Amino acid sequence: MKHLTLLISFCFCCALAAAQDNSIIVRNKWCADKDSMLLFTTANNLIEVYGPGLISAYIKLKSLDNTLRIGTPETKGDTISVMAMPHAAAGKKMRLAIINKKTSKIIKTVNFYCANVPAPIACIGSIQANEAYRKDILAQMSLKVVFPGSLYSFPYRIKGYTFNIHTDKGGATIPVAGFFLTKEVLEQIKNAPAGTMVTFTDIKATCPECATRSLGPVSLKIK
Repeated sequence: MKHLTLLISFCFCCALAAAQDNSIIVRNKWCADKDSMLLFTTANNLIEVYGPGLISAYIKLKSLDNTLRIGTPETKGDTISVMAMPHAAAGKKMRLAIINKKTSKIIKTVNFYCANVPAPIACIGSIQANEAYRKDILAQMSLKVVFPGSLYSFPYRIKGYTFNIHTDKGGATIPVAGFFLTKEVLEQIKNAPAGTMVTFTDIKATCPECATRSLGPVSLKIK
């Protein structure tokens, strides 16, 4: 029994030693750049802590500033996740400590920064301009939700939209459920003359655990 206790203690110390270097990774899951220590105001933030040799059961997380509030940590495998709520002005640091439960010593301190989240907009695939060549439009698969100029990447998705097109030969209004550019929509774009303007209206978007919201219309000129 004594030998087993010594072995467990030895493994525990080795694990903590391994966890005390820069191999510990801390990131906001909903930030598109894992190296940017950003927490977004009035948005969803999930801090994840993991790394080689890190045994999550042996550490705890603590906010060192009242500008950063965190929820109850959850452990899954070698990763600790915690919801974060920033309450600081943009550009002000917020410190999170990773602490050794046994010694209560800080293993690592991470500085986070606040960033505001712009209103989401819809775009046609990767196209964010107001005009595009026909072949580039036809190469897109779906409508997407983006936060312009922001690294915020919470998984919003389009629930539905209405496609509108008008040409000298007539027009079409096509309601679509879901986010895909349907065969009927793509056929209309394919056959429209250059210079035609297409518009996507009644765009509805949603995300996990949030209500459906309406996004502004998107107009795109076919070149």
